[in-house]
This record gives sequence, C-alpha cells and structure tokens, in this order.
Amino acid sequence: MRWLKVAVVLAALGVVAHVADARVPAFVRQTGLTCNQCHMSVTPAPDFTFTGMKFRINGFRTPWVAEKVEAGTEGAVNGQRLVLTLGSMLSFHARATVVQQSTPASDPALPAAVANTPTSQMINTLAMHYAGPIGEHVGVWDELYIYGGSQTGGVNAGNTHGYVGLNHYLVSFTTNVNGNIFGMQTAAYNEGSHSFFGVVGAAAPNNQLRFGTNLAGSHAPYNLFDLYAFVADRAGLLLGVQPGEDNLDWKRFDYLAYLGVFELNTDAAWMMSDLRFVAGNDFVPLVTSLQVANDGARTISPADAIKGVSATRASGQPYASTNTGDGKRLLIDLAGGFTDKGPHSLVLGVDQSIESETYDDGLSGAKMRAWGAQARYYYNRTYGVLLQVQGYEKRQYTDPTGTVHDIPTDLGWSVTVIYRMSMNVNWYMAFANSQTAVLDQNWRNGSSWDLNFQYLW
Repeated sequence: MRWLKVAVVLAALGVVAHVADARVPAFVRQTGLTCNQCHMSVTPAPDFTFTGMKFRINGFRTPWVAEKVEAGTEGAVNGQRLVLTLGSMLSFHARATVVQQSTPASDPALPAAVANTPTSQMINTLAMHYAGPIGEHVGVWDELYIYGGSQTGGVNAGNTHGYVGLNHYLVSFTTNVNGNIFGMQTAAYNEGSHSFFGVVGAAAPNNQLRFGTNLAGSHAPYNLFDLYAFVADRAGLLLGVQPGEDNLDWKRFDYLAYLGVFELNTDAAWMMSDLRFVAGNDFVPLVTSLQVANDGARTISPADAIKGVSATRASGQPYASTNTGDGKRLLIDLAGGFTDKGPHSLVLGVDQSIESETYDDGLSGAKMRAWGAQARYYYNRTYGVLLQVQGYEKRQYTDPTGTVHDIPTDLGWSVTVIYRMSMNVNWYMAFANSQTAVLDQNWRNGSSWDLNFQYLW
C-alpha cells in the first residue's frame, strides 16, 4: 500500500500549499472578471455560467468592457485612443496525474482481469492558450499543447516521447446589437462535450463529434463553419456545415443545427432546453473509433469500437467514414442550476440521444438510443462533487446479411471529488466503471481511479 501513502502525502502537501496561489489566466487579465463569474467549475474541464456562455459566443468579450477601455475610433492613430497589448491574451494550463490505476473490462468466459500497477504521469498536458478579442468584431481561441508521452501497447512512455501540436483553433466574427449577438465562426476544433449554447456538457452517450483518437491530443483533420444568433438573452440558433469528421474533402459533408432556449437566464437561476441535430453522409461510423499508430508519423486509421464488427464483413476491415450512407444524430438536453446561493452552487441535467446510420455494404447499419443524468455541487466554490450516470435503451448493429446484433451494455457511472485551492489551482480524484462493447455479449465491467492536479496561469 506504499502508493496509497504517497498519494495521501501529496494531497496533504496540496492543502498546505494553499498560500501559494498561481496567477490568473488571460480572460481575467483582459476583463477584470473573476474565473467564478464565467465558470462554476474548471475541473477537470470547465463548465459555464450563463455569463460565461454569453462571453464565449460574443467572441470572447463582455458586452461593454471593450467600449469602456478602448476609447476612440478603431484603427485611429492619435492620443485619444488606447490599444491594449495582445500579451494579455496569453495564458497556460497544466494537468498532472499524481497516481492512477485501472482494472480492464474482461470476457466473462475467462478469469477476471486484475488491476494494473499504479502509475504516475506528472505532465499529462502543458498548454499555451492565445485567446480573446481582436478589435471589436474578431475573437480567437487556440491551444498549443505539449503532451506528456506516447503509448505503446497501452503503456504510457512517460515524458520522454511527448510531442507538440496545435490542437484547438477557432476564429469567430461577431457583432452585438443592443445585447443581441450575431456571428460566424470557423474552427479546426469544436467542443464536443458542450453545445454551442450550452452551459454544461451532456451526460448521455452521444456521437455529435467523432474526430478524436485513442491517444490523448491526437485527432483527425476537422473543420467546421457556422452562422449563429443569440437574441433577447433567451434563445440561440446555430446552422453549420462540416466536411466530414476525419477529412477536409467536400465531396461529402454533414449539416449541423443547434437550438438553445433559456427559460431562466441569470447566473443566480438558469434553466435551458438544448437540441443538437447533425445529419449527413461523412461521419466516423457509430461502430468505429479512430486509432493512432506509433509509427513516427502518428498515422490515424479506423478500428472497431464494437468488438466483432469487422468479422461480419466480407473485407474483414472496420467501417470507415467512406462507408457511411445517411446518418442522423439527435441530442436533447434539459439542465438548470444556480451559483453562489450563500455557499451553495448546483447544476442538474438530463439528456437523451437518438442516433442511426446506414453503411454501403448490403443491409448494414447501426442504431443507438441512450440517456444520461448528472449533478454538480460546490460548497463555497471550494469543495465539489460531480456525479454522472448513463445507460443505453437500444444499441444495435445490423450486419450486411441483415442480421441484427445487440450490443449489451451496463449502467455507466463516474464520481469526481474536487478541492479548489484557488480559482485556478485544483486537486481532483475520479472514480468510474469501464466497459468494453462486444457484439451479442456483455463483458465484465472494469474500473478506474485517479488523483490529479491542475492549474492555470
């Protein structure tokens, strides 16, 4: 149990180090707002308050701060104009896994898997963000990542073979007319967990975006173009198009439509209904995942996300995006909450996803219907717990002969407990079960836990 003693000691050191708060990130320097005004939580990934959601879709700017600070006519060169340095747009973040352990899911016909040896990865990601408004109508968001290491056979290589990559990139063009926001954006990365008008990510299993891979930080080529509006502080609509999820070829493409309505629209009390719909013929298939080879070129290729799918095909190969016919993905989200009611902040949400698609060999296709629920609670913005549960109502694959295969899946769950030493310095510990999807067979569940440290400056 020596590793447990080490984890306890490191956590205790974190509590003692509370006096050494890190510097605040770029948006705080630009606006004078605190982290808490835009996020209830930043761990392990940020959610939003109503204010934070508007800040993002307004091109990473508050409605009135730019007018107050940057006086004079845009582009003028005279003593009446103040132009702030773009250095205020620079910030960094680092994530470290102090210790982690997992037990893989396993075939019930075989002996139960045993827990892996605990490991540490003190540089999961180190990222430089350059983000914020440029002038009155342009906003940018990018993240230049330094990743901690590569993997070989599922074993992390530590910090010796990491790589650098521009992983997140977005440019938005916006205008704000009496509080009504109109804009367009182009992105080489889009937030798969959040709806554009959403505040928290969806808990339900869904495939709204599928360009990620098995190796953290790697993803397929991806672009998104869209137009959007958010009016009367109540309703938002986005219409967009993407040239597939793993390529930039416009021979085939997908359409997006997002709708968000806020029944309550303040940080003190918000409630929203959110609908996301994607349709087209260039998806990464529901039964496929993307994997990265450790071949020096980090070659991305399709792999079975459901064990046994390739064996049903004459080619013996996983389905690729070139094999997709018509696909539809719908996600409905209902969520609400409040921040800082005395020391209490709370978010509750439920989601439903409905997805289907066809493939180009025989009668093949896939269908999925799933649900999810979550709760996020913070006391004094310092001690938090995030709870998620999810399940599948239907998960099926039809092979080329027309035979329907069920993909049995148990209830999924995760629990994350958080200690925020300051707004931008966090410890968190996560526990979850894990499952392996197999045609017509329900494998024994696995599990994982990890202790993490995260800070932004």
